[in-house]
Amino acid sequence: MVIRTYFDRNNTLIYNSKVNVGRNPITELFYGGIGGEKLFTRFIFQFDEARLKQLYTGGTFTDLTKLKHTLRLTNTGAFDAQLLGQQTCYGKKRTCSFDLILFPVTQNWDEGCGYDYDNCTYIGQGSQSFEPSNWFNPQTNTSWSGGSGVYSGSPTVLLTQHFEQGDENVEMDITSIVNGYMTGNTNYGLGLAFTRALEETETSEYQYVGFFTRHTQTYFEPYVESIYSNQIKDDRNNFYLDKNNKLYLYVNLGGQPTNLDSIPGAIVRDANDDVFSAYTPSDVTHVTKGVYSIDINVPTTSDNTDCIEFTDTWTGITINGVVRPDIELDFILKDSSDYYNIGYDDMLPKKVGVSISGIKSDEDIYRGDIRKVIVSTRIPYTIEQKQLVDSVKYRLYVKEGKNEYTVVDFQNVEMANNYNYFLLDTESLIPGIYYIDIKVESNLEVTTTKEVTSFRIVSQSELRNNSY
Repeated sequence: MVIRTYFDRNNTLIYNSKVNVGRNPITELFYGGIGGEKLFTRFIFQFDEARLKQLYTGGTFTDLTKLKHTLRLTNTGAFDAQLLGQQTCYGKKRTCSFDLILFPVTQNWDEGCGYDYDNCTYIGQGSQSFEPSNWFNPQTNTSWSGGSGVYSGSPTVLLTQHFEQGDENVEMDITSIVNGYMTGNTNYGLGLAFTRALEETETSEYQYVGFFTRHTQTYFEPYVESIYSNQIKDDRNNFYLDKNNKLYLYVNLGGQPTNLDSIPGAIVRDANDDVFSAYTPSDVTHVTKGVYSIDINVPTTSDNTDCIEFTDTWTGITINGVVRPDIELDFILKDSSDYYNIGYDDMLPKKVGVSISGIKSDEDIYRGDIRKVIVSTRIPYTIEQKQLVDSVKYRLYVKEGKNEYTVVDFQNVEMANNYNYFLLDTESLIPGIYYIDIKVESNLEVTTTKEVTSFRIVSQSELRNNSY
């Protein structure tokens, strides 16, 4: 599942200035000038990790080693290469060949309600504000504990990203930082700045790079992308001998995936009802909410051959203090030659017809739902004849004219016992029209079905402070 966490507050701090620009749609990171004209800026931001933490403590994200968080900000110059090295309308030069650092904010601060760097006037009212946060104060009558501008002197550098051309987007792996927030560290926010060496550099022209802030009215609002990569790939219906297989147990309460009070055990028995393998709770993997798995390899023997039935019995089943009976499931062994195809034949790619359900075509969806989208891969020109393939992935995107803007790049589809699916988090989606592509891989052949469906996210501004 892919989760987007948008910023709750952001601001650009201007060296030695009380001006607040917290509500500006662009952060102008720049440095340069000579003598008394020397200036530089720093961008600070904060996001709420509460939802991610809830998914972790609630058992959806069970393994933090499978969870990756990426900080993403869109460069305002990323859409037109002709802007490289040119000047902005305010005379700043679009810079290149520089590093930005990521640093921690170590105290509470307010976004403020300022907009402009300069005192522009619209309809008789100035839009400049001197209320915190600013270079000197995080909040009213409070000073930055580390020195003006969040820090003075050498900062604590968490990460560094190099920009060769100057039009690259911010893309930083902040997994350890966010996982730390989820497990107890205090989150006051983070910041982006030029290195101290650049901040202290004098230039005849201010060197500039811009990024969209949370107040932009576009799809390019900054966010933290969290991807949980613990794919379900159930082999129960295609259990091959001599292959490393996975068997899953699915737990639902009132139709909803629910975690057991404790991880269960499992016993696998052969066709003679003899114990083939026993699994203690430490041998069982809690994959995600309501899903548990074991790894098993059954070698070919005189007894273990094609079409032989094994059973797997799951023990220690307790839900909300209620003890349930052991759960006995079964699976059929398949000859290993159907998996290890070695010989004269070169396997041809499988042709696949693709359809999805769980989202209606052109459906209006209110933000906040988590939809289970079923992906069907079948033999072409049939309705119910399932086609097994090597890999199924989905992509989510929006359109701007003829251009496609990727929202969720190709992610693995979960392959459960009876169907394939992925979870779509609509709370992560800004209101607009979205499209889904499905990519299928079979014997080195990759085919992509474009626009399998489209849907519309309906504006609900109360879900976040932004309005659209």
